[in-house]
This record gives sequence, structure tokens and C-alpha cells, in this order.
Amino acid sequence: KRWSVFFESFGVNPLFVYVFAGVMSTLLHGIRFSCGGEKTSISEAFYSSALQPVFGDYFGSLVYALLFVGLCWVVGNFLYKKKIYIKI
Repeated sequence: KRWSVFFESFGVNPLFVYVFAGVMSTLLHGIRFSCGGEKTSISEAFYSSALQPVFGDYFGSLVYALLFVGLCWVVGNFLYKKKIYIKI
């Protein structure tokens, strides 16, 4: 049971984490701002300025995905630790 503690945070509130991931993805890709004369999204700016120069194209994309899953886990883990269970 010790190795599965990480996944319990996802399993307790799976629908909430799913909706949270969808909303965050929409916000990160949908909110655009002007940067150097070009319109760019928050996710594009973060990827192209922080991850791609350090990790390259493919590994930078993997790191971005893992960071996004980590953000969803942090929210799910917070709800799990506070014993907040969202049910339909």
C-alpha cells in the first residue's frame, strides 16, 4: 500500500481533478497576451522561454506534461489531506 499513496490523491476525487485539468488547460492555452509584438499564450511562453532552451523540444514537452500532472496532483492531494471528497 505504501507505493500507491501517490495515486490515492487522484482516486479520491477523480472527476474534480479531471475538470480542474480541463479548466487549467483551457486557461493556460486560451489566455493570450502580447509578447514582443506577437500574441502568445501562457503555456507557449512558459514552454518556449523556460523549458525548450533547457530541455530541448521533445524532453521539454515531457517536462511540461509532468509539471501539469504535478499541478493537478497538488490540488488533488490538498483535497485528500483535508478530507474533502467531491461527489456527484
